[in-house]
Amino acid sequence: MSSSMPEFEMPAAVESPPRSEPAEPTTARPDHTAEPGASDTPARRSGLGWRHVLIGVVVGAVVGAAIPGGVQLAERTAASADSDGLRAVATAYLTAIADGRAEDATAMAPLPGAARGAPDAVLQSAERIADGAVRLVHIDGDAATVEVSYDVGQRDMTRTLEAQRVEGAWHLTSSLTEPAAAQSYGSSINPQVAGFAMPATTPVHLYPGTYGFDELDDPMLRSSAGPFVVDGDPSTPVESYFEPQLAPGLSARAGDIGVALGTRCQADPSCSLQPGAEVQYGGTAWVQEVTETDVSINVQMVLGGERVGNWFEVRIRILRDDAGEPAQWLCAPIGGYAVPSEPCPEP
Repeated sequence: MSSSMPEFEMPAAVESPPRSEPAEPTTARPDHTAEPGASDTPARRSGLGWRHVLIGVVVGAVVGAAIPGGVQLAERTAASADSDGLRAVATAYLTAIADGRAEDATAMAPLPGAARGAPDAVLQSAERIADGAVRLVHIDGDAATVEVSYDVGQRDMTRTLEAQRVEGAWHLTSSLTEPAAAQSYGSSINPQVAGFAMPATTPVHLYPGTYGFDELDDPMLRSSAGPFVVDGDPSTPVESYFEPQLAPGLSARAGDIGVALGTRCQADPSCSLQPGAEVQYGGTAWVQEVTETDVSINVQMVLGGERVGNWFEVRIRILRDDAGEPAQWLCAPIGGYAVPSEPCPEP
């Protein structure tokens, strides 16, 4: 028997459906940018890529950190300019004093109250301050203090001045001047400094310096006054002493007249001087009053020697001629207070 194997037919080939091409990735780099993560897809363009976010964070941090530093720098710059402006005002003030410009200095820092100042010539005649410097400034809003230093009369001085800001500009409100008056012993002469009459009662305000009195323009008188220092420190009062004296020849003649007057008095029983005691000139003739017509003096005398003797005074008035020279010597009785009116005895 022959058997035959069934025949199988191969299934017909099935055509697979065509493969669709995948959609273009939305991260494809567009032609107009070099950023690899950029996309032209509208939905993707509305957001920010991670690189943008990172850059924004870094920039924001840098800017945020820079703001306080910038403010501090601006504040420091403003404070420095403020301090420099105040230093400049104080330096200009010291320079005016050192240059002898008293009126300019007073314009920068007014004198206290109703104080009276002296003209430029007075300060220019003085040995003025040197090495003036601004040491320290302290600003508190619109008020400030300035510490200054200078040399005057061989002294190193440090003073603190006050200042006020008005309409954006600094003005000094305290002064380096000091009140000064001419102290004299009974003399009616008003001494002068650079031709300016120094008062004996109401002081005049002077700037720091070493001052000297003018020589007296009088043929009968001389000045024994030394220099005086104004240091600009109110806690150390100005010490100025002025003492006019008779010219040396006239002083010796006054002493001789005093001896003659005392000797004549001893011959009178009513005289207060001890008879027989030696009458000597004490070495000083005090000038009491000076006018155009006469000079009144008190002559210091001693009876019986300087160590154990008794001191007394002889009052004399010297009349002047038209040239101001001595014309006549008038004496008062010893022990009295009458105006000298009797001719003095010849020595």
